[in-house]
Amino acid sequence: MSDVFVIGAGCSVPYGFPTGAMLMQNLKDFFYGSDILYSQSISPPSYLFDLYQELFGKYQEYANLRKAGGQYSFEADSIETKVTNKIRETIAPFAQSIRHSMMVSTDEFLKNRLNQEKAEEADFGKRLIAREILDAERESKVQYDSDDGKVKTKKYWLGNIDWIQHLLSRIDQQDNWEEILKQTVFLTFNYDRVLEYCIFLYLTSDKQYADADAHAFIKEMQIFHVNGFIGPLEKIPFGAVGNGKYQEIAKRMETVWEKRQNRDESEKEKYQGFLKNAERVYFLGFSYIPDNLESIGIPRGAGIIRNAKVYATAMGLSPQNRLRISTYLDLMDFEKRNEPEPMPEIEVQYQPFKNSIMRQQEYKQKEKWAKDQIRNRRIRYENRILKDASAVDLILDYYTLP
Repeated sequence: MSDVFVIGAGCSVPYGFPTGAMLMQNLKDFFYGSDILYSQSISPPSYLFDLYQELFGKYQEYANLRKAGGQYSFEADSIETKVTNKIRETIAPFAQSIRHSMMVSTDEFLKNRLNQEKAEEADFGKRLIAREILDAERESKVQYDSDDGKVKTKKYWLGNIDWIQHLLSRIDQQDNWEEILKQTVFLTFNYDRVLEYCIFLYLTSDKQYADADAHAFIKEMQIFHVNGFIGPLEKIPFGAVGNGKYQEIAKRMETVWEKRQNRDESEKEKYQGFLKNAERVYFLGFSYIPDNLESIGIPRGAGIIRNAKVYATAMGLSPQNRLRISTYLDLMDFEKRNEPEPMPEIEVQYQPFKNSIMRQQEYKQKEKWAKDQIRNRRIRYENRILKDASAVDLILDYYTLP
């Protein structure tokens, strides 16, 4: 039996990554460079050369052609024409649509562009999401420097101690840490590779693995990106924004709606096998969208995880949302388990030799004992949603190893 971690976007936020809603806003605010359609004085947007390197080549190569002038100007003009056509046919319609969209996540927005007519916009959206994720990866590795020359730590970045560090630190205390890491199952709905990168740092920095050996170890682990991901670290380095492999990356990315259309039942059955045999199941930073739960084989009622101890974070979720989730996962005592348990009646015997001060002290002792009992019962109480708990809270308080 092994532990299964179901991971959502909330788990990457402490490391500088956006939630689904934040990513959607980033794409609304993005500068798409549509002005090139109306002005000959504006150079083609350089980001498009990264996203469509197979169509336009590298931006520096185009810039060199333009700088050289003469006969090379014809080649530069040809590239500009291709870029302009791509902006007119794909980028400008995408930019206008997403800025006016009423959807709260990119998955929902792209859902309406999965037909053949809008396939190019969906492909562009995935490439742009990949660029945003890679940019967040790059940013997560860097501290900001303040104006006075002193290092200023960012609020969210890989240097912060959060749930992955705590998990690896706990696992490192075990003699069979390699076996534990390889047996643990991670079902992540995130495109980013922050989990793999932290494990890579752990293996190379703490366990002195060579880079190649660390990559090989991670390949042997059971990390599954349910909706696809950017790609393995050895092929696309962490934070490699300008790598020009976005065509390849976009093909590896599927929205939850595409997953539902192209559902591979054998993949779903594999996830169900992990869940059915799990000793503990952890939902971390997860949004609990029913389609996401169903995509890994957890139907309403969650009978498949009935024999496991279930722990679930709910940081930032409304009471109505938590109640909906607890019903879906069959955690029916959710409200009771998250509200303070009633204090038992405390009796202090009135004996002749006891004065009021002694009786008060006895009362406080018994009250403390009663509160400790309630606290201990709640701390170890599984099969519940942890009200306002983040992933690090759950790892610190609930992740136990044999």
